[in-house]
Amino acid sequence: MKQIDSPSCEAHRKELLRFLLIKTAAVRRRIKPAELLRVNSCYRLADPSNRETICLYQCEILRELQLSFKILRTDAEQAMVLFYDSDLLRQTLQDKAVRLYLNRKHGYPATADLAEHLHCLQQRFAGDEFPHEVGIFIGYPLKDVAGFIHRTTKQPVHRSGWQVFGSPEKSLRLMKQYRFVEFLAGKILEKYQDLEKCLEKITNLNLNSMPGI
Repeated sequence: MKQIDSPSCEAHRKELLRFLLIKTAAVRRRIKPAELLRVNSCYRLADPSNRETICLYQCEILRELQLSFKILRTDAEQAMVLFYDSDLLRQTLQDKAVRLYLNRKHGYPATADLAEHLHCLQQRFAGDEFPHEVGIFIGYPLKDVAGFIHRTTKQPVHRSGWQVFGSPEKSLRLMKQYRFVEFLAGKILEKYQDLEKCLEKITNLNLNSMPGI
């Protein structure tokens, strides 16, 4: 099938890679189990119903990140991609309260098997409604995810980043950590051009220091 290449394809590719490096920094630094992102396609196809070529192009960029990822949903324009750290995400799903909630409220496997949960999540993304329980996968506290999904008259106590329900201390601390790592990753990308150097610097970020790279 014929591809229509955009004149700014390479510039788009670099900008997309920079965006992904920043938004997945907390996963790479291993303080966040996963990150869910929309990844736009650079190519436009003569036949939008053919998705294979777009996914191949997207995967070329995704593999450069050197992170595990799963494409949860795709169309001719973009893909919903979950980037994850296998160990941290497995630990998240092993939490008894998390496992029971996902199983009883959303039909996930009763076990904590990572592959089974990712497959179930992918199936949920194929449905008509957005599966908001994905917030658990990307490091939001269970109380906030459940509070958002099942809220009635209860109002969130905080709305920045994600909606916080109940005691805000843990949630706000996590928000601060995630944002701080993204900020530091942006500083790294301003200083270094080499991809491998950027990956190394982000992986080994010192979270106890202020930006001074």
